[in-house]
Amino acid sequence: MWCLVSQANSVILEVQVDPKAIGQECLEKACDCLGVSKECDYFGLKYQNAKGEELWLNLRNPIERQTGGGVAPLRFALRVKFWVPPHLLLQEATRHQFYLHSRLELVEGRLKVSDWGSVARLVALIAQADGGDYDALSPPHALYSQCCHIQPTEPCEPKPQDFLLRIIQQHKEIKGMKTSTAEYWLLKEISNLDTFGQEMFHSKFGQYNGVSVIGVGPHGITVYRSQDEETQNIPYTAIQSATSQRRMFHLVYLSLDGEETSLDFKLDSSQSASGLYRAITEKHAFYSCETVRSAVTAQFIRDLKGTIISIFNEDSTLGKKYVFDIRRTCREVYDNARRALYCEAATIVLPEENEILDRHACGECENPKCKESRECLARLLDAMLCRICMDRSLDTALFPCGHAVACLDCARRCERCPLCRANIDYCRTIYLPIELTHIDKHNPKLLSETIEPVFSKPLAEQIKERILGGETPVNNNI
Repeated sequence: MWCLVSQANSVILEVQVDPKAIGQECLEKACDCLGVSKECDYFGLKYQNAKGEELWLNLRNPIERQTGGGVAPLRFALRVKFWVPPHLLLQEATRHQFYLHSRLELVEGRLKVSDWGSVARLVALIAQADGGDYDALSPPHALYSQCCHIQPTEPCEPKPQDFLLRIIQQHKEIKGMKTSTAEYWLLKEISNLDTFGQEMFHSKFGQYNGVSVIGVGPHGITVYRSQDEETQNIPYTAIQSATSQRRMFHLVYLSLDGEETSLDFKLDSSQSASGLYRAITEKHAFYSCETVRSAVTAQFIRDLKGTIISIFNEDSTLGKKYVFDIRRTCREVYDNARRALYCEAATIVLPEENEILDRHACGECENPKCKESRECLARLLDAMLCRICMDRSLDTALFPCGHAVACLDCARRCERCPLCRANIDYCRTIYLPIELTHIDKHNPKLLSETIEPVFSKPLAEQIKERILGGETPVNNNI
């Protein structure tokens, strides 16, 4: 069975799944194509029912049972289901999908911004992410006009007459910003909005109790009433119970005074009412809980045929339909993605040492990268030499200033630090990595064939001094 999965930028992916496959299989194949397989828990698939309503596909249930079979190929929309701030996203491909969805939400007016200044900044970031730096010869006016649908939440003042000039100025100020950086900062901007991550449930029965929209977000429920009344925020901790029956949704919560209060909300269909009930449970578990409880993951219902069979066999899976579609919480998704990316990086086979030497043994290659690498290596080797004699490697720190600029012999002859001119009370031997202590400054290769380094004094005497002299007084000439 073929499924067409559309991204937020209208690009369509073709995914082939088994006719009896569950939704998770279709989502994982789409995420594999986009490179977001490690963080696919943030996403979901949406479809339209017979009434034209957009509903989330339950990824734990078979696709055919939810879509009613439908006409092949089935069409789904890949969308962000659980919104998180961009710093929690580990893959750049995941941030790109978040950007595409947020851009669509802004342009279509579902995501409101605070003021006109924020609108100009967001439009400039979208223009930078989609078209690059501002070009005066071919300005992206078509992109500007497309983004002009972005509106503030409550425009207390009319649209500025120089609004286009403000956008152009904002676009010029971020010249040179990479596409990925512009996408990140746009997500950072919208993550501070009040409606960030909210899933809206509308009703045409607003006159029923004055409630026209209910938003379910990361922190709780927002009730949008008529224009004369203020919005009401109900945190998850205040919710006592939530149920749905046909088109009615019933909520019991504690008010600010600690009194038990109820809210009834009539939706356009029974599927919308069930979707609101599921959204509250799933988002509460995802954002507020340490782990998803088994009472949530194991809750299911059966159809008529499955109910009859289960009377005789309780373990039967016939007609079994899971209610909630959530496997991990926000913390578990983040930890699981980090672990998966770490294991993926650890499985990369590193080349052998002789392969590296052969690959970089280019002699006096005039390649700019090779030349720059040789210069960096030369500066590193010079930095490891004594600043006084420029012959032996530095191996002594001067105190109390703590500077390490000399070898042991030169440090004994100094009364003041050559770098800061502070008095020296004592000097102490430091031990650099072995790779840096046996280096010939004229040949930047490890002298693996050298038996022992060259000392200005006999080797035994040097070793004796280093063992016995943890702290060497200054001017202690031997």
